[in-house]
Amino acid sequence: MGLGYAGLGLGALAIAPPAASASSSPRVTATGLPAGTLLTTFMRLAASLDDRLVIWWMDGIRYGVVDAICRPLHGMKVGMFHQFERLPDGTFRFAIFELTYYTDLDTGALLQTYANPYTGQTDRVVHVRLGPTIRVQTAEGLTVPPDPAIREYRSRLGRPTIQGDRIWLRTDVEARIVLPLPKAPEIILNHYTTMSGLIAEATDETRASVPAELSFENVIRWEPWMRMGDRPGHLMSRAIGRKLTAVEELPADYVALAGRMHPDYLRDPRGILAGTLAKSATAG
Repeated sequence: MGLGYAGLGLGALAIAPPAASASSSPRVTATGLPAGTLLTTFMRLAASLDDRLVIWWMDGIRYGVVDAICRPLHGMKVGMFHQFERLPDGTFRFAIFELTYYTDLDTGALLQTYANPYTGQTDRVVHVRLGPTIRVQTAEGLTVPPDPAIREYRSRLGRPTIQGDRIWLRTDVEARIVLPLPKAPEIILNHYTTMSGLIAEATDETRASVPAELSFENVIRWEPWMRMGDRPGHLMSRAIGRKLTAVEELPADYVALAGRMHPDYLRDPRGILAGTLAKSATAG
């Protein structure tokens, strides 16, 4: 997952106000939203306009893809933890870390080793802890601080899809990373996330954050721990989930995994994220 797009309390549904007259309505752009509101609409849906904890929880499957044939390999339990702050120019700086665990498809148990169907080898599984790191969300997409390891980084906040009372917003990240480590492989990331919720809530100027569901897809190279060598193919993942605003809202199976693997991160995510934001502000 990772690198920052690398993932959210549910409340009562808002009732849309009566439609305003044409003369008093704000100018609606090609996005289907009033002019200048794309970023704040996205932030209410995917994040928050204030500094509350935001968690993207997701549950998914990773596939191997060889000759266009997809093979389910293992499950994924994903938590992406965020804290945001609004900058004077209207963009949003945030700290993020990710805790992702690979699981057995049948039992949901944490994988320690994996019988690789492509090689016949048994590999030691490396789970994911990325960050904390800093990103900035703009109306165009995400930006990253200067980092010599990040050779390419492209991000887009897509045009909304609005149907009936719901809105969908897409955000993409494509990156090429070369870590300054001996024999470190070049990392190619292609991450695609779609947030969805009620249009009346996402555009409600009295709300800082609203309930949202999300779906995630990515395409990446073979994980180094799979020891695939030069074998052709790649990995693909898909997951679904929702936005949460407290550790207590996470599913019990995810809490058990994170509590076992990264208890300090689960115990005080806000403290970790707030400290990262404070260091970033001082450095900036």
